Formats: sequence, C-alpha cells, structure tokens
Amino acid sequence: MNLYEIMLEHYSPKDSEKGIFTYLVAQSDEEVYEWLKANPKLKDGRWLLTTFEDYERDEKTYEIYDDDYEVIGEESFKEKMIRLKGTINDEDQSFDDLYYGLTLYGWELVKEDITEEQLKVLEETNISLERFK
Repeated sequence: MNLYEIMLEHYSPKDSEKGIFTYLVAQSDEEVYEWLKANPKLKDGRWLLTTFEDYERDEKTYEIYDDDYEVIGEESFKEKMIRLKGTINDEDQSFDDLYYGLTLYGWELVKEDITEEQLKVLEETNISLERFK
C-alpha cells in the first residue's frame, strides 16, 4: 500500500485556501482518482466533493501536447486527471467566474510500501487518514 497526501485549493471572490485535506492509503494513482470521484465522507464527518463523475459522463477527449505544443494524442478526463494527479495541477483551469467558488483537488505520493505499523502511528496521532475500499 502507498500513502498519498490529498490536497485542496479553494478560490472564491473574497478569499482563498490551500492545504492538506487528508491522507489516503491506496495502491495506485487510479485508486486515488476513483476514491475522489466517489465523493467520500471522511471519518471525521467532512465530505469531499468533486465533479470528476460529471466530467467522465461527458465523454469528452482532451488533446495531449508535446514540449513544442504539437498534438501527440488524446485522452479521457480520467486519464488526464491521473496523469496530472488531480485538477490542482491542471493548467487549463479557468479562474474567471468565482461567484460560487472553485475547489481543486490533487494528490502526491508520500510513501510507497507503507507498513501497517507506520499507518497505526499516524492514526494514533489523529492524522486524518482514509483508506481506499
């Protein structure tokens, strides 16, 4: 199992917020994506809400560019998010209309092959820790 840091960036007309939302134990970036897409309720009662499922349902494809900005392929929303590790790293995000706010999520791998003993220490210190099911 791997330990991932789930990050949040929220923008609204009058303020913004950035930080670590929680940590997640999962086997892969794809599992992290699927966990985020499921809009999970965390053990501490908070909800994590994304639009991933809506974008997947649209079945839109996105062009992939090389360093010279030439199109080298296409990918689905899911493939794009897994490659970028979330909307937080998507340079195509629009910050034009923030009337209702904009929340971006992303993830980073913190530790590969984390042991149950290490996870237990995190849980005992009240670190917000979720597990992919």
